[in-house]
Amino acid sequence: MFVGIIVDMISAINMFTGQVIPAKRWFEPFLIHHQNWLGSIFFVITYGARCIQGATATILSFCRVCAVCFPIFYHKLGQPYYIYTMQVLQLFGGFVAAFLLWPDVYEYIVEDDGLYSVGSDASNAEWFYNFVAILEVFFVVAIVVNNLVTYTMFKIKFNKSSVLNKAVISPSQYQMNHEKQKRENGLDKMTFIVCLVEIIYFAFVVYSLQINQAMNKRIFYFLYNILCVIYSTFSAWMLLIVSKPINSQFQQRFSNLSSRRTRSISISVQGSRDNNK
Repeated sequence: MFVGIIVDMISAINMFTGQVIPAKRWFEPFLIHHQNWLGSIFFVITYGARCIQGATATILSFCRVCAVCFPIFYHKLGQPYYIYTMQVLQLFGGFVAAFLLWPDVYEYIVEDDGLYSVGSDASNAEWFYNFVAILEVFFVVAIVVNNLVTYTMFKIKFNKSSVLNKAVISPSQYQMNHEKQKRENGLDKMTFIVCLVEIIYFAFVVYSLQINQAMNKRIFYFLYNILCVIYSTFSAWMLLIVSKPINSQFQQRFSNLSSRRTRSISISVQGSRDNNK
């Protein structure tokens, strides 16, 4: 979804400007002078983007379930009413994060020779961390269940069609079944990896926000940044690697681009030879 792509880009920029730069103590006078509103921006985008990313992944998994199990309803999801509803659900967590985190007072503290932003209202922060943990549990359960339902129903439908076509099968049908088998194998890998990433992210969030809130900030942000980058990009890479149609289209466009460059180089070389004659 377009909203999810924009949020992923903003989250990556915020991760560098709001965490990496202070940790390196670059522009320290500027950071200290504007520590309150810089901290507000950093925390709102960090946790608000995570809520939006989780909602986006949940909605996408729901759309995949509808595509396999309820194809008629799936086509209705392109209507404006459903699009606006999904966008509101996507952005809801971000608005909650802004409402709860922006009014707090933030300052930079020195830990492990780096600057890290912290809030002053511990009770409000604890309430929000509980909200994030509950939301994370909901996202993970919904995404894992949706992926398992999609995987199971796809296999059932594929096995039924294979049994019906097993008696009399033409070469074209054999090729179609072979392509379906490839898609099923790709779906196996994608389902496993998606569920694994969701569970790892869930375990880290619950551990760091609920079990060990005193975790070293350098270690916390190091692990959190890695997981954020993986979470923001792995869906696109998985589609590129696992999806046969997208992979074929990418290879075709890459080969066309390479052939154009080769043609332009040969034309320029030929032109220079003609000028030297």
